[in-house]
Amino acid sequence: MLHFFKFRQDLFDPQPAKDVYVKRGTGKGWPEECPPIRAANAFGFDLLANFDVTFTQSRGAWRVQKDVVLPSDFDWAADESAAGGPLSQQYAWFWEKGQKLPHPISDNVYAQIRNQVKVSSFLFLKTDPNELLLLTDVPNLARPWKAMTALIDTDWYPASYPWHTVIELDRRLQKITIRKGEPLCRVIPVRRDTYFAQEMSPTAFDEFFARGQKWLATHGQSQHQGTVDITRTYVKQQVKSRFIVVK
Repeated sequence: MLHFFKFRQDLFDPQPAKDVYVKRGTGKGWPEECPPIRAANAFGFDLLANFDVTFTQSRGAWRVQKDVVLPSDFDWAADESAAGGPLSQQYAWFWEKGQKLPHPISDNVYAQIRNQVKVSSFLFLKTDPNELLLLTDVPNLARPWKAMTALIDTDWYPASYPWHTVIELDRRLQKITIRKGEPLCRVIPVRRDTYFAQEMSPTAFDEFFARGQKWLATHGQSQHQGTVDITRTYVKQQVKSRFIVVK
């Protein structure tokens, strides 16, 4: 299970992903009409942009227009005897040239990644034992920026800050805006496990292929130039995972 706590209660929860993100025009054959693509689109939770944010580039340097810094709506103190106070969280920030923390960046590396910006989800995240969080871009959605893919050990690393996603901006552009409510990235809980791949034996492949031919003969609707139409059957028999935010 994905467990979350919001930096402020007036900010967005994670949202179950959706089958379709792009409103298409007329015509047949749009990618979203393919059941496996729709299933991938809807697999996981979306972390949403809590504010409008605009990035501008001038002479190869990016900056944030009107950045947001929020106080938490809860207080924290280092110990019971100290006076508590709210935490502070910046919404978007870039790597710094010559930085040493949280890790050093060489100048030649900075030149390659200066179009990357970290955007806060304002969410503290954890998972159950042996569950990780895969952070990645929203599948099949073309935008002038993309979320970098990361696999986070949220089951044993109790981060005392809201998690952020690293966004890579299209360096060919001068201005990019992310709107409030737009999905920043996709988060998918996955199991920490050992996964195997093994080639089928000729006998196993014969059984697999014969099963496939039998399935087509049973469920195929019609044939056109030797191809069997399984679209409607695939949709009816497909069993999708469900992603629910518990209130």
